[in-house]
Amino acid sequence: MIVLDWYSKKVVGFHAGLQAKTKDWLQALDFALNRQFPDGIRNNSLNLMSDNGCQPTSLSFIKVCSHLGIKQAFTSYNNPKGNADTERFMRTMKEELVWINEFKSPSHFITAFEDWVNRYNNDYLHSSLGYKTPIQFECENIGQTTLEAA
Repeated sequence: MIVLDWYSKKVVGFHAGLQAKTKDWLQALDFALNRQFPDGIRNNSLNLMSDNGCQPTSLSFIKVCSHLGIKQAFTSYNNPKGNADTERFMRTMKEELVWINEFKSPSHFITAFEDWVNRYNNDYLHSSLGYKTPIQFECENIGQTTLEAA
């Protein structure tokens, strides 16, 4: 599960687990919020776009988002372009990490995924960002970064 900032293309939160249950989605969201908004969300101005899967439409996920002041938006059915940035990220991750490796265990994948996300945020140039990395773009356009470059 990933939480992607569509403005900067930065992966702000993620969770890699054995299943994709609502609790796993909530862990990715919690990770993103704690990293990006350690002082809390101001002005209830955060929007979360997702597909119509059972996790983001579950009562517990909707309640958490509502409690935090996060406005949920959902893609229209059978329209992958409605969530294009996230879908493109997932394709890139599969091409560059998943499909070219044979992982010995889930823990090996999780470690590799965490490293890959860090490299993606710090090294991956995006033409839509003026050939800057998500971290560079965020620093220049938002004024600070909340993800440590390693």
